[in-house]
Amino acid sequence: MVALVACGGKPKQPATTIGEDGNACERGRCLEDFANQVRARKDETRACFDAFLTTKPGTKGRVVINYRVDASGTVVETSQGMQDDQIQDEMLVTCISDVLKTVKFASSPSGKTTRAYHQFEFSPR
Repeated sequence: MVALVACGGKPKQPATTIGEDGNACERGRCLEDFANQVRARKDETRACFDAFLTTKPGTKGRVVINYRVDASGTVVETSQGMQDDQIQDEMLVTCISDVLKTVKFASSPSGKTTRAYHQFEFSPR
């Protein structure tokens, strides 16, 4: 039996990497990559909370948003997480979700959809 192996040029870089959480993920699509992209929009999500405060002054707390990013890097689905002790307000969740839907994440080299979440912590200024 003879096996022939040919290669040329540079070796391909793997499409996956290990995220800070220790799990394998595609380059640019690890949870910390997503979190960095969402944190870059903190002024916009804070504006959502500030608008909410006009109806419920003094409120503080967290909101967890689950989202799904398609292979092209577009957020195609959002929902509020089911964790206890969250601010429950449909307009606030919708506003934050609308901000998330404008974020363009890295595309998936292998055509995968990625599910992620982000926890927003809010308090009055």
